[in-house]
Amino acid sequence: MSSPDDATPLDPAATPWLDTAVGYALRRAQMKMFQHLVDSLAEYDLRPAQFTALVILEQEPGLMQADLARRLAIEPPQLVLLLNKLERQGLAERVRGTQDRRAYALHLTEQGRALVGELKERAAASDRAASAPLDDAERTELLRLLRKLNGELG
Repeated sequence: MSSPDDATPLDPAATPWLDTAVGYALRRAQMKMFQHLVDSLAEYDLRPAQFTALVILEQEPGLMQADLARRLAIEPPQLVLLLNKLERQGLAERVRGTQDRRAYALHLTEQGRALVGELKERAAASDRAASAPLDDAERTELLRLLRKLNGELG
């Protein structure tokens, strides 16, 4: 899906500054991807952070509330609001810790476990649609580069 211009290096002197800024390009792409995901989750009355929390709890049942806040990179008060909504929807529950009664372990409910698979399929379809301009090799390379920027590669 590459055009000849895709491989041509940008000449900073002849290119508008924003078109040479990696951060700006990442943000614009992230906004497009995010909006696709928002739209795909709307019928479930869920936002991307709530979806992400459900996926994390599926992978790590019993995760402590403070740990989930760190994983989502949000402040504890924001997490409380997020969890309140997931509990109201019957998707997750807080279980008071046995050793530290102030701490809560988080679990998906049966309804949450049943829904998370469907949500992941919906999110994957959204991801594919939003990244459709990329062929498989480009998508793989983009993911590799993003992991590198995020410090996940050696």
